[in-house]
Amino acid sequence: MAIPVSTAAAGSTPDTAGKKSAAPVGGAAAISATRFATLMRPMLEKTTPLFALLSQTIATIEPYVIALVAYFNHLATILKPYHPEEFLPAMCGFVLVFFGGNFFTLCAAVEAYRLIGFDDTKIALKKLKHSYDVAMAASKKDDEVDADGDGVADVKQIDARALAVRKAAVVAKAVDPDLVTDALVAINGGLMAVVATLRVRFAACVTIGSTVGEMAHNAVQTHAEPALLELTPSEYKKWVPCGLRYGCQLCGFVIAWFLQMSISAFHSATRGAQMFARGSLTYATRRGYLNPTAIDEKGRVFNACVFALAFVGFWSQFWSGYSLPFPLNILLLPVTFAEYAMRFVVFMLG
Repeated sequence: MAIPVSTAAAGSTPDTAGKKSAAPVGGAAAISATRFATLMRPMLEKTTPLFALLSQTIATIEPYVIALVAYFNHLATILKPYHPEEFLPAMCGFVLVFFGGNFFTLCAAVEAYRLIGFDDTKIALKKLKHSYDVAMAASKKDDEVDADGDGVADVKQIDARALAVRKAAVVAKAVDPDLVTDALVAINGGLMAVVATLRVRFAACVTIGSTVGEMAHNAVQTHAEPALLELTPSEYKKWVPCGLRYGCQLCGFVIAWFLQMSISAFHSATRGAQMFARGSLTYATRRGYLNPTAIDEKGRVFNACVFALAFVGFWSQFWSGYSLPFPLNILLLPVTFAEYAMRFVVFMLG
């Protein structure tokens, strides 16, 4: 009869033996982690100057950003008695009512971001700003010491690069990474909504343009192509069918783009009329010119103003061919650049 022989050490229980046999697994994981750290250390050492340069750049730009924010805060303080929260949306709404069709790509992007990611981004950025202020306070406190023992804090005399690196280290320790993640997720969600909206609109224009171009090419091929072939020299006749086909598709795309501008102009006129009516009626009510019930967005006065203004603005845009008059085409030049940049992004995404 065979006697079973235990492989466990003498004096050890089965559980203890199992634990001892599992120990090499942890040791292998630790060895793998050590090897990975050894491989990554040279790469991190090479990227250290890059992070130092980035920190120094941020430290250089930071005073200008702070000064710009302080200037806007000062401007907001000056305009506060005039209630900018009322007249600024009203002015933007007026521009949208009469000229929103010129910026339909930008309006679509802003509207998509407002619906999807604006609220989450605003909340996340507020929390992140609070965390950043705490980090800056900690960095400022760390930079001040009482060197001469007179009870007065003296700024440490260190070079700008070392100071930038130290500030970056303090910020990295003080800022909550979860807040950074929330902000990035909110911004990314809003940007994805913008990209999806623009791609859908571009795809609709391409589809409608191709369909219209195909129908136009059928008619042109039957009636105009024979005459063009007769008038064209023999060495260039081969380009006539191709040129007609792509010319018809281009015309169809232009027609589809104009239709999309008309739809967007109607949307911007409606949205702008709502903003203008809300701001102007609130101002008039606060001044005592109107009854407080006039700003009720479900009331007859408010809706009548919105629809009347939206109709006038849309008809004005359509009649003028979606063009900007002389003073506004200069004042709104930055917005025009942003619109064309957004259109370029749409074409690249398409």
